Amino acid sequence: MRPNRDAPLYCLILIFLISCDSGPAGVDEDLSIYRDPGRGPFEKVAAEDLVERCGLDPDLLASIDAQTLYPYAVVRYGLLCHEHYPEESGIGPDDLVENFSATKTLAAAVVGRAVTLSAELEYPLRDTDRMDAWVDDITFNPDSLVAHVLSMLGHNENIDYGEREFSYDALGFVQLNRLSDVIDAVVAQDPGYFEDVQDAGEFADRFLFEPLGMDQSDWSGEYFSVGWASNLLDMARLGLLLTHDGVYGQERILPEEWVYKMTHPSFEDSNTGYGYLTWLAAKARHKVPGYSEFINVPLGSCQPPALWQEYPHGLSESPDCGYQNLYSCKQEIDSGVFAAVGLNGQLIVGHPALDLVIVTKNAGLSAFISVPWDLVRPALVEHDPVYRGDMEAFCRDYTAGDYAPDLILQR
Repeated sequence: MRPNRDAPLYCLILIFLISCDSGPAGVDEDLSIYRDPGRGPFEKVAAEDLVERCGLDPDLLASIDAQTLYPYAVVRYGLLCHEHYPEESGIGPDDLVENFSATKTLAAAVVGRAVTLSAELEYPLRDTDRMDAWVDDITFNPDSLVAHVLSMLGHNENIDYGEREFSYDALGFVQLNRLSDVIDAVVAQDPGYFEDVQDAGEFADRFLFEPLGMDQSDWSGEYFSVGWASNLLDMARLGLLLTHDGVYGQERILPEEWVYKMTHPSFEDSNTGYGYLTWLAAKARHKVPGYSEFINVPLGSCQPPALWQEYPHGLSESPDCGYQNLYSCKQEIDSGVFAAVGLNGQLIVGHPALDLVIVTKNAGLSAFISVPWDLVRPALVEHDPVYRGDMEAFCRDYTAGDYAPDLILQR
């Protein structure tokens, strides 16, 4: 199916908004500032070098391991600083485990990859496209844009500002899984251009898993809600891609603008803690399934919320961050925390301000964004170059967005 570029809604959006798709990195973009393992194995840091190379205390990490019954890994500065596979978990380094809803964040990256690679085609994919321009038989709001589905808003009868409600499409059957059909339609335009891949699963394998060295991952691409199985470190590779603004292996894999939309609120009037299929740290009006309808206190402590640089932005008409005067919308440094979250604690948590990614397997049913950070933070603060063990001062300034010692891209 070819997109209908004559659709009135699309035309209006195109006139007033800047498209999010981006071509290859500009000649002046220095990609060498981003460090990662590329397609090869992670460089593992020896315990005796942890303080110098990772800013982590080995003794504290050892004590954390002794009390932690689930696998986790810490990647900082693109290095594998620590990993832990307790025997009780039954999970080893090479075991592929279902990531459940953490698949959603992977799926958003796949859509972003399609946005990038289709840019030169006659019909490039954009988040401002109507869904019915790409797929037939829409069972949700026919006026929904790709952006609305990525933000779990397409089910609303009214998608106008102030009228739409966030509703978590856990299994994807309401709207989310139709994005798989969108990718199929993009690829079908010119199979040769896409190296003869046939569907969303093959597209992800060739154009995302391969350049990221994710050879311990399996995903059919049929469901954009669940189904990605991987080992712990392939989760970390996806986390690094997002923490490093879409750059991996000194190649721009995703447009910086796309990663920004994934890791910042899409529509503050519906949920201040959700970007494109990605959970975000937020201080108020954070709607999380399984918790209260709206959470008006921080989910965990000591983590900066994700706020836009200015308002309104993109497709959101919100004049501010949506905290309704409960907290300030001002920030000195744009360094919000993000996470992919799957059932029973399959977590990928990114702290761009610290060049830090923490991943967990089976951390528990109640595990959310702050759980891995609360676990590892003492080992990091102990050797922070400014605060050195002063947890209270570190958390005060880090949460306020006043401290971002390792933010690669100063937005």
